[in-house]
Amino acid sequence: MKFSPTAVLCLLAACIALPLSASEKATVKVEASRALSLAIVDLDRKNPASESVHDTFKESLSFQMSQLVNMPTPIKPVAVDASRAGWGLGTGAYDVAVVIGGAVPRTMVSANFTIYKATPASGDQKRIICLVTRNEDPGLAKLLAQSFPEALKGAFFLKALLRYGGAPETEQTEWKFAGL
Repeated sequence: MKFSPTAVLCLLAACIALPLSASEKATVKVEASRALSLAIVDLDRKNPASESVHDTFKESLSFQMSQLVNMPTPIKPVAVDASRAGWGLGTGAYDVAVVIGGAVPRTMVSANFTIYKATPASGDQKRIICLVTRNEDPGLAKLLAQSFPEALKGAFFLKALLRYGGAPETEQTEWKFAGL
């Protein structure tokens, strides 16, 4: 069962409006964030360069999106496994997901998602990057699709990805895109 954001806010407001004792009032806390929620699925989690790839992708995507909308676009990354990412995308817990190091796992494939795949011209499977967007928000999906190719061209991201794939840091990376 899906709940609309309005219904969730109304339910939350109703719960907050209930009379609470002094000790209960101290424990109720409502948090909101403007940050885009990014699920990171790393297919080679034991890779020593993983954290660097995660951080530089987040920064590169944030920069590109900020350039397109002319305002800061913070991104909150969360490293998760594929089944959690698929579930989170379906429920709206995550706005977008990135799969690093190969094809999108089956648990993340749905008619409700669009998959953009970037393969290096070298064909190195370990450096494939896939972006999975939710179809429910077409404006955000379009912004992500426009930002994704440019984010992959970021110098810091490319160096981190080359280390991740075990390639020399001087190697040039050209991308082939599918789904754009």
